[in-house]
Amino acid sequence: MENGDVANLSLRERVLIYLAEAGAITSSLKITTPILSRQFSTSQQSASRLLILLEKEGLIERRVVGRTSYVKLTQKGVARLLDLYLTLKMIFERPVKVVLEGRVFTGYGEGVYYMSLPNYVKQMQEKLGFIPYPGTLNITLLSKDSIENKMLLQKYADIKIHGFRDEKRTYGDVKAVRVTVNDTEPAFMIFPERTLYDNSVAELIAQHNLREKLGLVDGSLVKISATLQPKIFYEGLKTSYALSEA
Repeated sequence: MENGDVANLSLRERVLIYLAEAGAITSSLKITTPILSRQFSTSQQSASRLLILLEKEGLIERRVVGRTSYVKLTQKGVARLLDLYLTLKMIFERPVKVVLEGRVFTGYGEGVYYMSLPNYVKQMQEKLGFIPYPGTLNITLLSKDSIENKMLLQKYADIKIHGFRDEKRTYGDVKAVRVTVNDTEPAFMIFPERTLYDNSVAELIAQHNLREKLGLVDGSLVKISATLQPKIFYEGLKTSYALSEA
């Protein structure tokens, strides 16, 4: 089964899954067209035609007694489900790549100040493994997808730089996630608790001056990519969906 088939999972595959869940891999399952039509919100005529089609395709074997059918999956039917399972397994177990695109712009200059504060610098050295270049690379994101992907990365940012207080003021927390710039240069996207920018702007820090290292100027097109572990990503996605439906 091709990957595109998964996105368009047919009623046939859904019925095969239903039959398998009910035990029709090893035993003949007693089923009627009213039961099948209610299960899949279709007419009894359509349910009957579907069973006939599955039988013709060799996916089930069927014995009819009156209005009742006794149905069991064939080896071909089980193989179809196994094929679907392996395709889904491949999709949901591989790392999730997140890509953003934008253009470089000159910010307000606050990154130099914040990236030089000793309390931030010490934590970043401990948690990122280096002392960051004092300043941020600011990127204006170019599309709705990129903005949504930035918000997604913010949700899964797994490094937290704790805020602090000095004699002048309070400084907020900063979250960070590992990214790659233009497929070559490692960096971190940061998400300050307090920022002058909205979700259309991405802020990056790195060990080196990214502008100089990559030859960037205002207006340069930049690609930012990150890889999320599938288990964490899909569990979070499932939780978010459940909350939205509650």
